[in-house]
Amino acid sequence: MKRFIYNTAVALGVLLGASSCDGFLDRIPTDSVVSESAMATLADAEVVANGLYTDLKYYTMYGSYIPYMGDMRGDNLYPTNASGTGRTIYTLEYEPVQSTYFGMWQNYYTTIMRANTLIANIETIPVMSSADQEKKDDILGQALAIRALCHWDIARLYGYPYMKDNGASLGAVVLTEVVAPSESKLPRNTVAETYAQVEKDLTLALTKLSKSKNDGHFNYWAARMLQAKVALYKGDWQTAYTAASEVVESSPYRMVPNSEYLAYWGKQCDDESVLEFLVTNTGDIDSDGGFYTMYHNMWFEDKAAGADIIPSKAWKDLFANTPNDVRAQMIAYDDPVTGAIKSGEYWLKKFIGNKDLGYTFRRNNPRIFRITDAYLMAAEAALELAGKQDIANEYLNAVVKRADPTAADVVATLDRIQIERQKEFIGEGHRFFDVLRRGGKIVKDASLDDRDFAGNTRQEIDWNDHRVVLPISHNEIMLYPELEQNPGY
Repeated sequence: MKRFIYNTAVALGVLLGASSCDGFLDRIPTDSVVSESAMATLADAEVVANGLYTDLKYYTMYGSYIPYMGDMRGDNLYPTNASGTGRTIYTLEYEPVQSTYFGMWQNYYTTIMRANTLIANIETIPVMSSADQEKKDDILGQALAIRALCHWDIARLYGYPYMKDNGASLGAVVLTEVVAPSESKLPRNTVAETYAQVEKDLTLALTKLSKSKNDGHFNYWAARMLQAKVALYKGDWQTAYTAASEVVESSPYRMVPNSEYLAYWGKQCDDESVLEFLVTNTGDIDSDGGFYTMYHNMWFEDKAAGADIIPSKAWKDLFANTPNDVRAQMIAYDDPVTGAIKSGEYWLKKFIGNKDLGYTFRRNNPRIFRITDAYLMAAEAALELAGKQDIANEYLNAVVKRADPTAADVVATLDRIQIERQKEFIGEGHRFFDVLRRGGKIVKDASLDDRDFAGNTRQEIDWNDHRVVLPISHNEIMLYPELEQNPGY
């Protein structure tokens, strides 16, 4: 099987402009095969590693669609207009002949193939010191962790929840080698097989990654959080608890105090952020400053803002009996400064823009992992382990009392942890997966919320609904017939 590496321009980080008409294994041009000297130094490898994060922060990935898949398919956010992509995602009205379906499948494999190239060739780079070896190891660890993240995301978007059938449904095409597209068109692996590769990559990555902070990049602690997350979705409670509690107890990160919480959202890589993807004026992002990202669509204080995504009644009602909860202060009605027209809507003022760099709401760093999630994952996993109720209570109450220092102690239950997760992570892409991964239901019903146009007839979405998984796009199936379409499409 022929190995290849991109030419120097491609290897240095971006591989932009690939044809959307190609299948996902055909996005790498076969005339880009050159010698391995294209990535000859650690400096070259570092630039390649930086390029692995490029597609992940676009609106087609964590900039919009991944949060939408969690919050808009769930019951946290909905679009104010019953049309366009927002409606498609919110109502789960997918058509099997749709040509692209958000572009996520292709974008993930672009990143996976870049990571594979780096992993396959980094060992040829010479090192002159122990510091060089540590940097080389860290770069390899980042590539492994990113490949793990991509495969896992594909499995949870295109495969059923692991605990539904122990991972028997179709997941990703597990791709770990650099292959010429014409030489290998592989069938999809199961969710279980995909998870096994993710776990393998993370196990090795954790031996390579630095434990120091590395803003905008995977480090040991971010990989440990991904390991906890994967284990939680799988129902491997001991691994989830061990990994998440280590992040809580031993990492250099902290939950910001109540008094800093609202300002945290305008800071770059503050202590709470274990991993965020960096969006800057000098970075490779939409030329208009992220105009088409979720953050633009949620805003309402500027005439140029989208103002077409709002928090659901279900989410607002979570704060009815907790008026001192700082997170309730992110709900805004009108604006006394700008005089925004009263529309009868409540808006979410969570993503306020990177104030450290003087950016508006259009440029927000997607928060991939916050240490608050480690607390709640550890609490949930502890409940499933004998003799750890008190520990679960401790971790849960740390989050509850950060949000509201006047709150009384609560006893940890699965329902109570889910409520806290729903309050905490709105707009960050968790809710749909949090409910469905344990066999719960998402309810949409206009009789409960008159803005819920998806619920003109009551909908209860559980993991037996075929729409829980996304369809493989029509273009991909036509160009890559070895891919098996998901049931129901």
